[in-house]
Amino acid sequence: MSGDELRAQGIAWFGARGWQTKLAARLGIERSTLWRMIQNDAVPGPVAAAVRCWQTHGLPPDPA
Repeated sequence: MSGDELRAQGIAWFGARGWQTKLAARLGIERSTLWRMIQNDAVPGPVAAAVRCWQTHGLPPDPA
């Protein structure tokens, strides 16, 4: 999964405002870590696997 694909999916799920914070919370990572993944186009396998799973089975509950 590329950084652009991750960005597009985050926006599709959460909208253009605040999607990074919400997606990072679901993944259990810091927002800055998510930002670096996208900027460096380096999405780790476990993150890509989680996103692909959620695309098929739906998002997990909001951790907040």
